[in-house]
Amino acid sequence: MWLVVTTLAVLETAPQLSNPAALPTAVIERYGPYVCWFAAEDSAEIPVWTEAGVWVGTAGDPDALNELIEAFEQRQAAGGE
Repeated sequence: MWLVVTTLAVLETAPQLSNPAALPTAVIERYGPYVCWFAAEDSAEIPVWTEAGVWVGTAGDPDALNELIEAFEQRQAAGGE
């Protein structure tokens, strides 16, 4: 199977940061359907939500992400939140 791209179109430009140096090492990371925000600031808290925008919670550190996501999935399967 071949894919040939003949045209690329920019649908919308990315917004300009007012202060690009403010978030030099902030990263949005995906874990399947989950999105995490790793900020460069001193806070060890990692906010997590689904790709649809449903709040999952906050992990205390990267090692706690798996537990947080598993707990969220169990609540969803049980008909919770």
